[in-house]
Amino acid sequence: MTLITPDFGIIFWQSITFLVVLLVLSKFAWRPILEVLQAREDAVAHAVYKITEAKVLIKQLEDDRTKLTEEAHLERARIIGEALVTQRAIIDQAHREALVVKERLLAEAKVEITREEEHALENVKANVGSLVVQIAEKLLVKELSQDPSQWALIERLMASELPNKP
Repeated sequence: MTLITPDFGIIFWQSITFLVVLLVLSKFAWRPILEVLQAREDAVAHAVYKITEAKVLIKQLEDDRTKLTEEAHLERARIIGEALVTQRAIIDQAHREALVVKERLLAEAKVEITREEEHALENVKANVGSLVVQIAEKLLVKELSQDPSQWALIERLMASELPNKP
């Protein structure tokens, strides 16, 4: 029965032992355990804070990325627009220059054609003049050869022309 109803001495020594263990634990074990728990709690709180901060930063970075992507699309569209305008300007300038060159070549060709026509007309005139002289000579010879006095004149004229001919 001593186990069911303990003596006063056992209760006294158990209480003193409990108080000594409690005192030793409070002095050497609980403070470090509480400090470790507090440090762990602070680390968890700091990690939660960093995670929240990282989420905010990720959201901000996603917003910045979206904004930069939109700006890049706008810049690309602007550059393409400028390139198209420049392309049209270059094509128009090349077309104008080609028209100027075409007009100049046409003018030069017209001048050359006019010059060739004049040269051909001079040749034709020279040939026609020579043909006219030959025809006139033959007609004169034919008409004047029927009269003997005229025939002597023709022979004298032809004799005077022969040394001049090359």
